[in-house]
Amino acid sequence: MKSGNLANLGRAGQLAAEPTSVGEIGRLLKSADDQLRDSGIKSVSAAGRFMLAYNAVHALALAALRAEGYRPSASRGHRKLIFQVLETTAGAPRDLWVALDSYHNRRNAAEYQGAPPATEAEAKDLVELAGKLQKLVLARLKLSHPELLK
Repeated sequence: MKSGNLANLGRAGQLAAEPTSVGEIGRLLKSADDQLRDSGIKSVSAAGRFMLAYNAVHALALAALRAEGYRPSASRGHRKLIFQVLETTAGAPRDLWVALDSYHNRRNAAEYQGAPPATEAEAKDLVELAGKLQKLVLARLKLSHPELLK
């Protein structure tokens, strides 16, 4: 997805143009860092570590989108969209954002549809993917938006 697609998604009402701030980006990055760190605590259940990693991934994906001057609209599927634009906002390779999008679906199934909780393997995988995304988002911010990292 190219950066012009963010504008297209804005015109379609799925994203809203809105400037961000150093404070907002800092809070999102700190939240992601805290949750990613906590997701590594082995005494926390697999389901708990999965949710912590998911929340970290969501905060990172949102930070990447906000740095581009957009926020998701309140429309249905707005959380999913931030994963689907990660190629544009964070330079995420297709396999990474597709996996994160899949884990978004997995989280929703457990949260809203009564699906079984996340397994140990799912938690471990999502924690690893979250670490990869964190590196990509920080690298993109340093390269394209260093003014937001004060």
